[in-house]
Amino acid sequence: MKSSSKEFDIEEEKSDQIDISSIKDSFNIVIMGDSLVGKTSILVRFCNDFFKKEKYANNSLQIYKKIFIYNKKKYLIKFWDPPSFIDNCNNSEINMFNNCDGILYVCSYDNSASLVHINTWYQFLTQYIDLSTKEMALIVNKKDLSEENKTINENQIDKKSKDLQLQFFEISAKTGENVFISMKKFINKIIDKYKKDNKINGEEEDESTESDNENDEDKDEGCLII
Repeated sequence: MKSSSKEFDIEEEKSDQIDISSIKDSFNIVIMGDSLVGKTSILVRFCNDFFKKEKYANNSLQIYKKIFIYNKKKYLIKFWDPPSFIDNCNNSEINMFNNCDGILYVCSYDNSASLVHINTWYQFLTQYIDLSTKEMALIVNKKDLSEENKTINENQIDKKSKDLQLQFFEISAKTGENVFISMKKFINKIIDKYKKDNKINGEEEDESTESDNENDEDKDEGCLII
C-alpha cells in the first residue's frame, strides 16, 4: 500500500435520498482491497443493481446505504468504501474500523497480487482492531471472465480462505452473478450475530429465515450515497 498525502475525507451524505426515520437498527460494513478489483462496482451493483464500464475514481472514503429487509423487518446497512492508499490510520479512521460490524475483503480473478494482498489488508487491520469481534468474508470478483483470463484459481482461493478462516464468495459485479445472494448471506450473519449477542428475539422471527429473505429480494430498497 503506497503512502499518500491525500486526506481521508468522507463524502457528504444526502439524507434526503433515503427514508431512515422508521429504521431503528443499522449496521456498518467496511470493504477492503486493492485498487481496480471492483469494490465500488460491487456496492453499486448491490445497492442500485447497476454497472458501468468506466472505472470508479475512489480518492476519498465513500459511504453507500441500503435498506435491507430481513424477516420482514427493515435494517439500514452502511457500506464504508475507503481508498486503497491507506497505510496509516488517524483516530477517526480507527473509530470507523472499531465501529464496523463486518469486513469484506475483495480480490479479483484477473489480479493475482490482489489475492496475495488480502493478507496485507488483514494484518493492516489487526494493528487497530480486534478482528475476532467482526464478521468477515472474502469476495472474489470478476467471475464472468473466461478461464484463460483468470490469473488465480479456486484452489488458491480456497487455501487463502482457510488460512484466514474466511468464508468466500465468487461473484461478478458486471453481470450481477451471485452478488445479491452473497451479500445477503453475509448481512444475515451480521444481524443474527447481533441478535444472539444481545439475546434479541424479535416477533418477526420464524424458522424460514433464509428462504424468506431471498424471496424478499425485489422488496429491498436501495439508495446510493456518493
